[in-house]
Parts: sequence; structure tokens; C-alpha cells
Amino acid sequence: MATGQDIETRDHITGFREEISRAAASSQDAFFTWFNTAQSKDAAFVHGSWDFALHVAAPAAAYLRVPEEKTALEIGYGGGRLLASAARSFQRVIGIDIHDQKQLVEDELHARGLQNFKLLQVTGREIPLEPASVDFVYSFIVLQHVERYEVFHSYLSEAYRVLRPSGVAVLYFGRKGRFSNNRSSRVLYLLDRMLEGFWLPSGYKELPARVNETNLVVALHHAKRIVREIGFHPQKDLVSRKTVPDGIRLYGGQNGLVLTK
Repeated sequence: MATGQDIETRDHITGFREEISRAAASSQDAFFTWFNTAQSKDAAFVHGSWDFALHVAAPAAAYLRVPEEKTALEIGYGGGRLLASAARSFQRVIGIDIHDQKQLVEDELHARGLQNFKLLQVTGREIPLEPASVDFVYSFIVLQHVERYEVFHSYLSEAYRVLRPSGVAVLYFGRKGRFSNNRSSRVLYLLDRMLEGFWLPSGYKELPARVNETNLVVALHHAKRIVREIGFHPQKDLVSRKTVPDGIRLYGGQNGLVLTK
């Protein structure tokens, strides 16, 4: 996963757009691997299929029926690596992102035989869709990069607005993983959970960071409170995981929630 060289002092949307455009100008591999740690474009899509299956589809399965007849929305489609898998599971998928490389991603998805999608460039705060127009909303390795808590809150509200009644959302966001990040110990993970309130007395913390590093961490208990205030029903707590070559699954840097409307 590529990052900027210095702590970002401009607004991060500008920083992201410039860094992503620079990668796209370099090569397709540079662009499509910018969003994760894959070694090539094809590897990025393989990793994306695993991330979608394990982190998005599996947690949602108990709450989302007949996905092949439904419309899904991805917040932050990046290079389309998860969206490609979503498009094979849903009738239609809409992706939103702040970068201006939409055509490059569209061409790649078409080359992979996919047509049932639509990509939209956004300003980084709103979702330009009609109320109650999608059945499923998901976001993975995206909301941890929003620069301000108010933007995170806005995306949660927007996700609720665009979901149809009985819709489902799977949303991940940055967590404070001082002891358990990149470790396999559940005891250390539970320790981090227990200490979230101490480390994050306001429920969240905005972090100065380079582009594509974590800008925002949110305590799970705080996120659950605000989604309830918005109108969601939290159904399941999630945490991102990484699988290393020997098969051990390490705790990643994101909390997550399965939500129903």
C-alpha cells in the first residue's frame, strides 16, 4: 500500500487525488496496487476477492437474502478490487470514490467481463444517490482514512439514507490496536477493546498522517452509539484480520459493524 512521503498538511482529498493520479501515470500495476500491498494488478484483484468474501460477504450473509437480485454500494472503490467480486454476487453495484481515475477502473472491470456496475466520483462527504435506492452498503479500508470525524459521521448518515428499509451495511473504520494489531492473540484484542474508552475518551481521535495511512480511529462502543442515533440496528461486531503465509490470522487495524435498517 503506497503512502505519501510526509504528513499531509493540505486537505487529504487533494493529497489522495494527487498521489493516486501519480500512480496511474506511472503504470497500471502502480495504480492498482496503490490501494493495498499486492505485488501486481492481478494479485490486487485476488486479494480483493478474499477481502470481499471474508470481511464483507460472510458477515452480511445471515442478514442479506438473495443478493443476486439486489443493488450494492461500495464507499471507496479504489481500483475496483472488491467491487469486482461484488459485481459477481449482486445484480448491480455502484462504487463511489474521490479520485479521478474512474475510466481506468471501468476499463479494467470491463476487461474482466463485468458490466453491471456504475462508478461515481464524489467530493468525499456525500453519497449522490436517491434515498432508499440500494439494498447493501459496504466499505473496507476506507473510512479509517477520512480526515475528520464529521466526515465519518456524515458517511454513516448517508449510508442510512440511501439504504432501503431492511437494508444491510457492513462498514469498517480505524481502531486503536496498540497491543493486538498484527498479532494473533485474542486476549490482546480483548485488552485493546477494554482500553478503548481510556485511550479515546471522546470516542474517537483524528490523527495527523501521511496520505493512505490511518487518519481516524473510533472506539467500537462509540460507533455503535452513533449508528443507533442515526437509526441503524447494530447486529454484529467485526474486526479486520490478516492471514500470513503460515495460515495464522492476525488482527488488523479496523473495527467493523454489521448494521440493519
